[in-house]
Amino acid sequence: VLGLSAPFRSRRTSCLLLAFLFSLAAPVSPARASFFDTFGASARGMALGNSMAAISEGWASLYYNPAALALSEDVEFSIGLFSANPEKSGQIVVGPEGEPRPPRDLENITGPSFGLVVPIQRLTPKRLPMPWAIGVGVFVPRQALSTTMLIKPSFPFDVVFQERNQTLALHFGISTRITSAVYLGLGFVSQVSTPVDLVFTPVDARGRESRTQFSTPSVLGGILVRPSERLRLGLVYRQECTLESTWAIHFRVPDIPGIPESPILTSYVLGFVPENIAFGAAYTITERWRISGELAWYRWGAYEGPYKSAPEGIFKDIVVPRIGVMYRITRKLEARGGFYYEPTPVPKQSTGAAYPIGNDRFVPSVGIGYTFRAPWGILAKPLTLDAYFQYHILMGRDSHYRPIDPDDQD
Repeated sequence: VLGLSAPFRSRRTSCLLLAFLFSLAAPVSPARASFFDTFGASARGMALGNSMAAISEGWASLYYNPAALALSEDVEFSIGLFSANPEKSGQIVVGPEGEPRPPRDLENITGPSFGLVVPIQRLTPKRLPMPWAIGVGVFVPRQALSTTMLIKPSFPFDVVFQERNQTLALHFGISTRITSAVYLGLGFVSQVSTPVDLVFTPVDARGRESRTQFSTPSVLGGILVRPSERLRLGLVYRQECTLESTWAIHFRVPDIPGIPESPILTSYVLGFVPENIAFGAAYTITERWRISGELAWYRWGAYEGPYKSAPEGIFKDIVVPRIGVMYRITRKLEARGGFYYEPTPVPKQSTGAAYPIGNDRFVPSVGIGYTFRAPWGILAKPLTLDAYFQYHILMGRDSHYRPIDPDDQD
């Protein structure tokens, strides 16, 4: 799949990927966490294995490292299309004599992204002592602004692919250069959630009311250091992001014993991105070759599951290594490749009140970018077209699980 970045020096865009999901859910109505947290935020970044803490640029810096926004010298606008085509395999056996059944089919995840970076100097006639820049980026899922899924506690749910990929995500950031070699940036990320009210009336008519709202923003902070022309160093902190779906069930049935007058409130955590810290370095080997690497730590041990009732220690912290390589074929054409390994945060367990699953991921990727200099005599600024291919290889895994409730064995 190709992606297109519109004028003003932006290089953004789209994806084709294979993912895995082994889960159950009953789709009803909106809420989950960001597509970017599972797959990445730009065609260039995903082609480089998301090893972008030290080498990000343009609007995707809002996700990878907001400090890099201040590197932009001109207004940059980007538009792209993301398309993830997930596949899965596996069987679930219910009970000691239950019949095996496959996981339910998955829908493709498709949607556009939009990004804008504006140097503050372009907004004022006065010369600023330091460069400042602001940026905004958004991913809009095609199916709906967000999706809520009800998860049976004893049925398998995937903590990465099931929960986080189909909701509108809004990023905002600001950046400045404090010395000739040091840049600082601050960003905010918010997603859409949709609280739902279900109403049961005396005639058993069911009404549903929902309202869409943005979740409480989570914070990103970044530092970018350029000790030399060839070397860049980046450090990024991302705050934990928890997206909840709240359900209020009202029974408006008077004079019937046992029916509560006040609503029954239920809250699910259907999108969780752990607190994480990433350190990256990028080095220009020659005029044609450039390499970037990154180590990221994710605090998955703080996750309590969708019902906030998982036993302590059911999830573990992980470290994710990433690497990317760029080769400039000509001044206008660049080839890219990347790889990262992400271990699952879910250790094997035999009993419990929840049934999380996960797989170690090996993710190779390739990509290419071509820059048109003031194309067709129409646009005054460069236009870049980027494309990439990413493939998620999930290691097979068997899980034998017995719920705490002996009458509910999966």
